[in-house]
Amino acid sequence: MSIQAKIDTIIKSVGSINIQDFVEISNFDKDSGFYNKPNIEKIGKDGQFMTSPEISSLFSMALTNQFLKEFPKVKNVNLLELGPGNGILTLDIYHYLKSKNINVNNITLLERSDYFKGKIFERSDVEFNFIENIYDYEIDNDDTVFIYSNEFFDAIGSKQFIFNNGNFNEIKISRENNRYFLIQDSVAMSGELIDRYSKYKFKNNDILEHSNLILNILSDIQNLNCKNYFFTTTDYGYTKLPLKSTLRLLSSHKKLDLFDEFENVDYSFGVNFELLKDFFISKNPQIINQKDLICNNLPNEYLKSSNKNIREIIELISGEKFNDMGQVFLNLSFKKDGTISKI
Repeated sequence: MSIQAKIDTIIKSVGSINIQDFVEISNFDKDSGFYNKPNIEKIGKDGQFMTSPEISSLFSMALTNQFLKEFPKVKNVNLLELGPGNGILTLDIYHYLKSKNINVNNITLLERSDYFKGKIFERSDVEFNFIENIYDYEIDNDDTVFIYSNEFFDAIGSKQFIFNNGNFNEIKISRENNRYFLIQDSVAMSGELIDRYSKYKFKNNDILEHSNLILNILSDIQNLNCKNYFFTTTDYGYTKLPLKSTLRLLSSHKKLDLFDEFENVDYSFGVNFELLKDFFISKNPQIINQKDLICNNLPNEYLKSSNKNIREIIELISGEKFNDMGQVFLNLSFKKDGTISKI
């Protein structure tokens, strides 16, 4: 059954579908979801979009050096990637750590897509463990855990709410006479949203995106039974609520409008880094843009290189080309070590 048919079935049954469920089905449905559908490239030049790890291993080098600055004496590491996609980032990190004589004793990948699991198995002889939820993560050693993600949180569904006359209504999708349209539905959690985002003075027609799915993931991270770990995530996002929809649709590197197409479409949101920072506030998380991530963590032999190709790659992954990616791609990181109590 196609994605459109599944959406139509839900709407016919209950009258509408919320944005979060619409995106989760479109992206992750086991049969027809974008990230599971076979024979369609997802990431790369022949896919729907390009990511920094696909461009160059210099991105993974910068990310790993960010980790090594916090744990400079580490000799044994466990890797945990959230949403590895084709697996290139983890493979690059693995080989870079090995080149520094650091042992990688366990590699675990949180991946919901059977398509990507197959791609990773095809690409590498390295042994991986796959999980679909962070709470399933188990490790039988005390080695430092390096937890990382790139463009992971933006693919997770968020509900959308619109503010009017002192309350939030939820935005949903409905259909009539073969035409799709947005409706507003009252919700019991309006007061909870106003309290959670109390620093903002909402005005009529302001849009709020909120995801309990992301909050659940953050809770699972903070509850990890690890003595020492470093967490870093890079994504398209913001540090102040934009008060408008950040939902983006891509197909074959082209932007689409909602309802233009239903099949083979990648849906993503801007990530609320303010929410991430507040959640982990006791860990003193740091937020920087992607340009600073690259420039602060690549060795000088690359940053000061006169090689034209290297310079172009650094400009690309740091955001100095292509719509100044580094100004909207952000990185949040923090560490937990044995001297810091659990949140």
